[in-house]
Amino acid sequence: MWVRRLWHAAQFSLAASAASYAYGLGGPRIVTAPDFPHALVPALAAALVLAVTVTALDGGVLVTAEGRSPRTAWSGPLPDALVPPLLYGPTGLLMAVLWHSPYGPSAALLVLLPMSVSSWVLDRCRRERAAHQATVRALVQAVDLKDRYTRGHSERVGRASVLIARELGISGDRLEALRFAGTLHDVGKLGIPTRILRKDGPLTPEERRVIELHPEYGHEMVRGIAFLDEARAAILHHHERLDGTGYPYGLKGRQIPEFARVVSVADAFDAMTSTRSYSRARPVPVALAELHRCAGSHFDPRMVAALTRALDRHGWAPENAVPVSRNVPLDHCSPTAGAARPGASA
Repeated sequence: MWVRRLWHAAQFSLAASAASYAYGLGGPRIVTAPDFPHALVPALAAALVLAVTVTALDGGVLVTAEGRSPRTAWSGPLPDALVPPLLYGPTGLLMAVLWHSPYGPSAALLVLLPMSVSSWVLDRCRRERAAHQATVRALVQAVDLKDRYTRGHSERVGRASVLIARELGISGDRLEALRFAGTLHDVGKLGIPTRILRKDGPLTPEERRVIELHPEYGHEMVRGIAFLDEARAAILHHHERLDGTGYPYGLKGRQIPEFARVVSVADAFDAMTSTRSYSRARPVPVALAELHRCAGSHFDPRMVAALTRALDRHGWAPENAVPVSRNVPLDHCSPTAGAARPGASA
């Protein structure tokens, strides 16, 4: 704990020093009302430097200590880090101007009310988002504890879903909802008996029917979680196939929700590129070839093409192809493929 506090103190000290230097390049030392327009640009530059420095240092820790890719470590957090400095920086400058104006300190204190309200709103948003992420992590950890063969699979499916979504132009809240959908797609396994999930031999027809209930179980489990939004439909329908041979409802084509079509491709791709109890991980090109072969019958061709473009641009980090899932059959286009394995996902 003390190491973390020391790190944050050093981090913000460095960021503040960099911001102060950036402001000093063009801003007046003492700001008065006539100087306000001239000081606004350096103040915004200082706020931007502060946000970028904090994000760069945080990302550096994630890359070096946790082995994350630079794109994941730096591109994601930056937009969120920009908001507080760019909001509070000009506000603080306005307070300084009013403080030195003929109206005195009492006028400057009037700025505190909107500043306090905006700070409260931002804090609530951060807390709400943290609560959402904690909820998702708890559910995923519960699934991982129950089915050791899917450990790590959920997070990777979430990442692959985001890669596809960005290629499709999905952003903002919908992108976050799709990340949740990919991460929680197998949450319904909590309702499947452990003896079936961990069974090493072939599944009986009855056991297969039980396994195929997990999308409906998952949908019921998250029905009351409002922030999941479209993610709930993806959890329910990620095993549907374009030709109608999937489950639980045998939906066809565009009847299958967009999020479910994204997660279906991400799920199959990760399972094929992961080491399972009965086969080695397939190389990425081989997995993509299989997805293209099944496009149109099983997978949405648009989603497969989006994943291919994303992997050409960003690659698939080695840690994403390590252990875990026995959830995907060897032949993804066969309606009965995978029936011999517990939890076969396609």
